[in-house]
Amino acid sequence: MRTKPAESTDTTSSTPTSSPRPARLGVSLALAAATVVALTGCADAIRNAEHGGSSDPAGSSSSAPGQTAGTEASGVQIFEDFACPHCAAFHEQNGGLIHGLVSGGELEADYRIVDFLGQGDPESWSTRAANAYYCLEGSLESGAGSGGEAAGNKLHAFQSWLFEQATTQPDDALLVAQADEIGGDAASVEQCVTEDGGAPQITAAMSDFSDFGLRGVPSVYSTADSTLYNPEQHGDLKAWLTDRSGR
Repeated sequence: MRTKPAESTDTTSSTPTSSPRPARLGVSLALAAATVVALTGCADAIRNAEHGGSSDPAGSSSSAPGQTAGTEASGVQIFEDFACPHCAAFHEQNGGLIHGLVSGGELEADYRIVDFLGQGDPESWSTRAANAYYCLEGSLESGAGSGGEAAGNKLHAFQSWLFEQATTQPDDALLVAQADEIGGDAASVEQCVTEDGGAPQITAAMSDFSDFGLRGVPSVYSTADSTLYNPEQHGDLKAWLTDRSGR
């Protein structure tokens, strides 16, 4: 059962100093030239107030989290919040292109879904949607015959749907039903959603976000050279990513 956390002005204790997390379904990212969304649009104030971070994306001692079981960690991390309109705009403008180039292998990246706007409130859309995303991801990883490309298609479809639901904010039952319709295992997703099974991944993503010195979402960060993509400084996003693809 969900319980709302007690009010507190100090949230630093909920963010671990290290961020191990289970290896999880990777999302290959390939971006061509497209309308560039100004990144770090949501959660600057929340992040600065609650997590005491720096505006300078300095290098982190935290290791990059795993992409998929048995593979190396991704060097590019994409941080998003399903309640953030800037993240929704970024996904709308680039999501179809990203999905279309997933199988091209031009760049491996890891989506890190955070709940900045929910601030850990289990009743918020930010937290509930992030939890559901990780629950479906886990279901697809463990399900028989959920090969990488097929699983990636399903996860992308759920990601798009979650952004679309930010206004209506459906209840958990509908989140489970949608995950089941997309191809997840209904029983495992329902149990995970009910028990907040995605909480460790959310906490890990929040911790890494803080460790990387980032300020808002969406953020595209390269762990290879500790660099946050800035459209004004770096220009074309596809070129920036390609330079860090290692391929």
